[in-house]
Amino acid sequence: MKYIKAQDYAYIMNKYHDLSQPYDNMKRFIRHDAIFAKESGMAPEEILRGIYENDKKYEHLPHPIRKARALEFVLKNTRISTDERDIFPAINMVDRPLEETLLRDWRHEIFDDVIPEVEARRKQLERDGIVTIWPDYDHSTPVWERVFSLGMRGILEESERIRRKKARNAEEDAFFEGIRITYEAVLSFFERLHEMATMPKMKTALAHIRDGAPTTFYEALLLDYLYFMISEHIDRLQVRSLSNFDRIFYPFYKGDLARGISEEELREELAYFFLQFTAIDNYFNQPVFLGGENADGTTVTNELSYLFLEVYDEMGILNPKIQIKVCKSTPKPFLMKALDMIRRGHSSIVFVGDSTIRKSLIRSGVSEEDARDCNVTGCYEYSPQGAYNVGMNYLNLIKPLEYALHRGCDGVTGVFSGVKSPDLSSYTNFDLLYEEYKKQLLAVIRTTVEVVNSFEGYLGEVSPLSLLSATFPACLENARDAASGGAKYNNSIMLFGFIADAVDSLLMIRKYVYEKGELTLAQLVQMLGRDFEGDERMRRKLYLDREKFGNNMERPDNLALDIVAFIRESLQDVPNARGGFWEFGFHVARMSYVQGKLTLATPNGRHFGEELSKNFSASMGQNREGATAAILSTTKVDASSFGSDCALDLGLLPSAVSGEDGLESMYGLLMTFVSRGGHALHINVFDAQTLREAQAHPEKYTDLQIRVCGWNVLWNNINKEEQEGFIRQAESLS
Repeated sequence: MKYIKAQDYAYIMNKYHDLSQPYDNMKRFIRHDAIFAKESGMAPEEILRGIYENDKKYEHLPHPIRKARALEFVLKNTRISTDERDIFPAINMVDRPLEETLLRDWRHEIFDDVIPEVEARRKQLERDGIVTIWPDYDHSTPVWERVFSLGMRGILEESERIRRKKARNAEEDAFFEGIRITYEAVLSFFERLHEMATMPKMKTALAHIRDGAPTTFYEALLLDYLYFMISEHIDRLQVRSLSNFDRIFYPFYKGDLARGISEEELREELAYFFLQFTAIDNYFNQPVFLGGENADGTTVTNELSYLFLEVYDEMGILNPKIQIKVCKSTPKPFLMKALDMIRRGHSSIVFVGDSTIRKSLIRSGVSEEDARDCNVTGCYEYSPQGAYNVGMNYLNLIKPLEYALHRGCDGVTGVFSGVKSPDLSSYTNFDLLYEEYKKQLLAVIRTTVEVVNSFEGYLGEVSPLSLLSATFPACLENARDAASGGAKYNNSIMLFGFIADAVDSLLMIRKYVYEKGELTLAQLVQMLGRDFEGDERMRRKLYLDREKFGNNMERPDNLALDIVAFIRESLQDVPNARGGFWEFGFHVARMSYVQGKLTLATPNGRHFGEELSKNFSASMGQNREGATAAILSTTKVDASSFGSDCALDLGLLPSAVSGEDGLESMYGLLMTFVSRGGHALHINVFDAQTLREAQAHPEKYTDLQIRVCGWNVLWNNINKEEQEGFIRQAESLS
């Protein structure tokens, strides 16, 4: 691999997982004990026991202090290693040891004992596949500018200064005490690493970030990595962006060049940084974003942006995943470079419309400056700097139709939804059925708000976020944890899935029951209940009907717009439990498979248990009018009128993007999407024949990448069911 020595590559790729042993990358991190000296700390199992033993001294104290003491214990005792083959240190631990101990116990204390009826309702909703809800500690981004300008010591000193002025009661004092213990523990951990380091470069850098802010490109990379490791894998809070990289790291890059450090050395440092996240191999990938626009309208894109893509391209990796903010001033050559990488197999790049994101944030009350400098987080979500916005739920837009067709009961389990629907014979026209669908959808939305608000009120009790909160100026000024409403922005996001399947199913009912009269509604419901057994001819007719969402057709697209408008109206000004409001978006993660398995056969010809549609895209295999039609359908919705995802998953044939003309076509599609107000666009370039070949002979396609919803995976690492969905999508492109 370019930039990485062969022996270094082998060491780093085995640093977080023993690659000779099977592992599950959904678990994010699996320790590799062999590289750690026993005298460097406790064994991971001892750490888990020690957390409980250590906590006995503090169990009378508030949770922010107890969690900070647990973090302190882990950082003091976990095994560490530095090696000449890597410029980044190794940390040994059980993944998320605090989650495996205190936080798990606290969660059960709250959810099983304090609000057991809410927890029971949550579990029932999840079993039925209507809503998946969990306490969201999975998405956060520190204010990176403060991390790099102040350093960890500077953040600690600032917190203590504010504490002397702001702490007025025991609760506020506990908030600041949690920060003090946490940041002193981090600085002591940096000292542990410094004492162990033998490589002069690492030793010097660790001393600098222990004592103050980073001053070089490598020191900034090292601090970024260590913050990530401590937050993500010990503190339990995912770091869902490594920063607006080209904007924040540019001064360090330029400073090093001015000091005479060669560009080749900086490229090598960046490559070793990338390889840490490739080796960790988080299934959902580690996000980092590039681009955007300065206050004067000029582009953030600079020579570091190009270098970033070049190093990534030359390494041939798929993690971290890259988001690019596209605006009017984004240079065409930069976008062409990214698009060329995509057509050559780098599916880990996603484009987001900067103007659309800013409009959405300003609409919801965010200042223009905060909107301009906002983070792109997770898959392609966005939030202002210093925001703790959470998305604790995925809501299945198909299930309310099941309820409407089964007198308010789940079509699979028969469980009553809580809202009775009339007998099928009462739906004498389509409008009556559609109104009943909306009634059931509204009931599910209200139930989700009620359940999630009940959980959200306890987020700060279950897992205080001292490490993150100290980077948020508003949390320090409010003397309150980010998870308890201390952040500047505290919205909740309701995530809706399968809009294409909902639209297509409703339209097929309208068309074949009420307009064509080819079957009665009762016959259709019976057909769905037996999963089309004995009715394959009718199923094929429903499935192959071309009047589906994602093809720039008036009726399905208008129906999608109406459902979006109904959701917007249903959530308008609805408060959450942390002083913010509810927003919404269309994002499915893995719910297309998880909830798909619990969803009855649907009137658009989909079988029971099959995957459901992704994001704001056509159902798999239903985009039959090409890429432009898909873009036109998706961008008819005003993505700036709500506060989260509206992503299009686009498939393109290799033959359509080959040569200079093909690259220009890709650029034209991208700019059409952005200029029409699109939010996020990610692209797979594939054909069905290649995918079939890769399925039959996986050993020949070990490097084949595929974009799955909002992240990137190797084709050979997804199961056959998921592969078949992408093959159907590729077949529809032909």
